[in-house]
This record gives sequence, structure tokens and C-alpha cells, in this order.
Amino acid sequence: VAQGVSPEAKVVYVDNDPLVLAHARALLTTTTEEGVTTYVDADFHEPENILVSARQVLNFSQPVGVMFMGVLGHARSYEDMRHIVRTVLDAVPSGSYLVFWDGTVDNPNYVKLCEEYTKSGGVPYEPRTQEQLAAVFEGLELVEPGFVPITRWRVDPAQVGSIQDVSAYGGVARKP
Repeated sequence: VAQGVSPEAKVVYVDNDPLVLAHARALLTTTTEEGVTTYVDADFHEPENILVSARQVLNFSQPVGVMFMGVLGHARSYEDMRHIVRTVLDAVPSGSYLVFWDGTVDNPNYVKLCEEYTKSGGVPYEPRTQEQLAAVFEGLELVEPGFVPITRWRVDPAQVGSIQDVSAYGGVARKP
């Protein structure tokens, strides 16, 4: 998608799930002549290792887009979640962007679903309060509409019909 808009875009995809990485090997093979698409087999609990690999592809003297899309509920704790995001954001230059969303404790049924998922043997997923999720944007400049339910981020109701809220909040922010 990024290279469809900007053919020279360089994309580094990070995951440590063997099935996801098998798909990555199959799907992340094409790129534009100007750009690069690659994946890193890494655990976000070790952001320093991810940064080493990302620096091999991305130019950290230019703004970078960092995306944590519904994954940091797998962080071992709230403090761990903050550490992961801070470590990556501290490494990227001014003008970089953070795109982040994750699950919240707003809906008891969603919380129970997460608990059942963990009991089934899945990697534990801990939904957090809106305040805890919003904290990842501290020191950054939020882009309109700000920190909102993800179904309300730049939605055109004429194109999607009625908007249903989900137990997930997020936003986009620029590092000053």
C-alpha cells in the first residue's frame, strides 16, 4: 500500500509468529524498483534488536512511520508496553509518526473474550484502559481526530454506513 502511494517507500515488517513469517516469506517478495519491502523475525519485547535490523533498511536520519497495530496488548505489562514504544520512538528522528491502536477494557464481553483466548493457550492479550493506551502519545502531536475509537478515525459514514464502536482506541501522532 505504501509503495502504491510512494514507490520509493521502504517497509520493514516485524513479527515472530512462525505462521505469519511463512506468509511474509511468500507475500513480501515483491517491491517497486525504487523501494524495499522486508520482514524481520523478532519479538517486540526486544525493541533494540528490531532497531538494529530496521537500520539496515531504513534511513533513520529521515522521518519514519512506526506502526503498532493491535499488538501491544501482548506486552507483558503496561510498563513494558510504554518501554517498547518509547524505545522505538526515541530512535526515530523528529517528524516521524506513530500509528497505534489497541484493545480497551470498555466492554466486559471483550475482556472476557481476551481471558478465554489466554486460557485456550493463546499468547496472553491484556486490554488496557483508554488512559493507558493514550499515554503512548505523550510528548507527540496527535493528528485529527486525535485519540478515538478506531471505527471513528477519519470515517466517511456515506461510504461505510452506520459506525459501530469497538473496544479499541488509537490515533496517529507526529514526533516534534
